[in-house]
Amino acid sequence: MRWRHPVFVCLIFAPTLVAAASEDAGVSVRDAWVRETPPGMTMMAGYMELRNNTSRPQVLVAASSSGFETVMIHRTIVKDGIAGMVRASQIELTSGASFIFTPGGYHLMLMNPKRTLRAGDRVDINLEFRSGLRLPVSFEVRQ
Repeated sequence: MRWRHPVFVCLIFAPTLVAAASEDAGVSVRDAWVRETPPGMTMMAGYMELRNNTSRPQVLVAASSSGFETVMIHRTIVKDGIAGMVRASQIELTSGASFIFTPGGYHLMLMNPKRTLRAGDRVDINLEFRSGLRLPVSFEVRQ
């Protein structure tokens, strides 16, 4: 069953289901969104909540999109008062666990968009798991 609901209120995270849920895969994605940036920006960030609905661990190892040159899993870190990003090689989800990608934390780093994306647009990103599962997710662009 797929749920789609584009509602988001700035600073209030209403629990909405956006984009993908794969009953066969047992992995679902909730509230998938990309932050809108000014025209000409070469980097964007994607956020979501991943949920492992299976009885076995799931490991997110990569992401890709025809809408961007490169998609990487990143984590924001603060060291000596300076924020920076480091690449994360994978995200492990134990059985029944959720993992939230949020501003200031883990996120998908979306490099070199192939077109200008505005609030309300959608962009498709494929999540790739160690098991071979590829989960297509539609992310909403938000201000």
